[in-house]
Amino acid sequence: MSGAFGLRLFAARIEAAAAIIMGLVTLLIFVSAFMRYIAGAPIPDAHDFGRLALGIAIFWGASIVNFSGAHISVDLLHAAVGPRVRRAMDIFATAIVLIAFGTLTVMMGTNAADVFATGEHSYDLRLPIWPAYWLMVAGCALATLVTALRLIMLSTGTEAERLETSPQLPDAEV
Repeated sequence: MSGAFGLRLFAARIEAAAAIIMGLVTLLIFVSAFMRYIAGAPIPDAHDFGRLALGIAIFWGASIVNFSGAHISVDLLHAAVGPRVRRAMDIFATAIVLIAFGTLTVMMGTNAADVFATGEHSYDLRLPIWPAYWLMVAGCALATLVTALRLIMLSTGTEAERLETSPQLPDAEV
C-alpha cells in the first residue's frame, strides 16, 4: 500500500472514474442536442442519465478534493500567519467540512431511501433511478470518510509527510 493510509492509488482511480463519467456526460449532452435539433430524434432519458451521472461524478470527485485539500481558496490570511496558526486554521476548516459532509450524507441517504421506497423511475424508459441515488450517497460517504482521515492526519501531524510524498495539484489563486 502506498501513500497515506494506502489511499493514493485508490484516490487516483476514483479521480479517473469521475473524469470518465464527466466526459461521458459531456458526450451524452452533445449527442442528445445533435439528435434533438438536427435529426429530430432525442435520446430517451438523456436528461435523467446526464443529471444522475453528473451527481455521481461530483460526489465521488468531492472525496478526492476533500482528501487532497485542493479546494479553491483565498490564502491571503493563511499565508500571513505562522505555521501553528495555519495548522489550526486547517484543522478548523477541515472539521467544518467534515460536519457539512456528514450531515449531507445523512440527508442524501434519507432522500435515496425515499426514492427507493416510492419506486421513482426515469421519464422515458421507466428505469429505476434509486441505484444512482445510492451511488451519490456512497460518494458523499466516502468524502466524509476521507475528510475524517484528513482531519486525523492534520491533528497528528502526518499531513505534512503525506503532502511531501504525494503529487500536488496546482493551487488555484484568486
